[in-house]
Amino acid sequence: MNKGRMKISSGFTLIELLVVIAIIAILIALLLPAVQQAREAARRSSCKNNMKQIGLAMHNYHSAHNTFPPGYITKTACNTTGVWPACNMGELGVYGWATFVLPFMDQAPLYNLLNTGSVTLDQNLANATVRQALQKPMTVFLCPSDPGPNLNDYESASDRYDFNVTDGTTVYQIARSNYVMVANAWDSTTPAVYRIQYGPAHGIGFANSNIRFRDITDGTSNTLLAGERAYIYKTANKVGGANVIGFSGSNNTQSSSYARKGNGLAAIGLTYNGINAIVGGEHDVRGFSSNHVGGAHFVFCDGSVHFLSENIDYKKGTVSVATHVQDINSTFQRLAVRDDGQVVGEF
Repeated sequence: MNKGRMKISSGFTLIELLVVIAIIAILIALLLPAVQQAREAARRSSCKNNMKQIGLAMHNYHSAHNTFPPGYITKTACNTTGVWPACNMGELGVYGWATFVLPFMDQAPLYNLLNTGSVTLDQNLANATVRQALQKPMTVFLCPSDPGPNLNDYESASDRYDFNVTDGTTVYQIARSNYVMVANAWDSTTPAVYRIQYGPAHGIGFANSNIRFRDITDGTSNTLLAGERAYIYKTANKVGGANVIGFSGSNNTQSSSYARKGNGLAAIGLTYNGINAIVGGEHDVRGFSSNHVGGAHFVFCDGSVHFLSENIDYKKGTVSVATHVQDINSTFQRLAVRDDGQVVGEF
């Protein structure tokens, strides 16, 4: 045996190890965007499926009641004097459209628990058991791409848009939603504010609405039914999202009701500034937005779901033309209106 020979074990040098680590880091950097895109594609598909379920529930509701669900129900009828409050959007216990389609979305137990025909929302909030159910998030009403919380705690700096709810004594947050019915084109909350000034709504869901298929004279494939609204847009801008069940604000004085003007926007949306428009201030909560790249999903009155580009043809209108549907001059506005009688064009 030759004792002069020694066995030398091989291994990585420090330089080789650093090279391998660098190569792995580069590969991860190259693969990460693809992984993120795949995840967003899955989230986008899930969101689209949510909207398909909403569209189907809306159709089933129409089959049962011969009308689409109201955007929201008010206890105080809309007046025609042009004096606030027209529909008293600050009143307590107002249920939104999502409440009425619950039985058609495998949520009949929750609908029965709410007992909407006999118990108002503020009364349900005062009941700890029912309030807990109201605060339970429902996946079908949440866009997976939106980073917002389970409960909607939105309150704008101006205090005119508050999606919190109250039982008349204590303020609560209820389950957030990312989907709202389409109420109107233009920049008004028609007809929930000054009905004389703004004119009637030409969308599908608004205060005490009861729109039927026969009222959609532009065609169900050319008319928007519901769309997305982000709670947080592009991870920075807080928009507000929506509420699943409804809204409930102060019902004390005229000024406090006005301070809760935007409660109805917890259930409905307007074209306002187009899609994914962030102009700052309280008006962002009126429109449609999403964290999907390039646009947002909308379900049409025929039940189909389309992804509309944020670059869709849009020219902002004003309340001065709100009563003249023939003055609509952009594709997005035409889609939001059920009876303008114009050719929509490409979208």
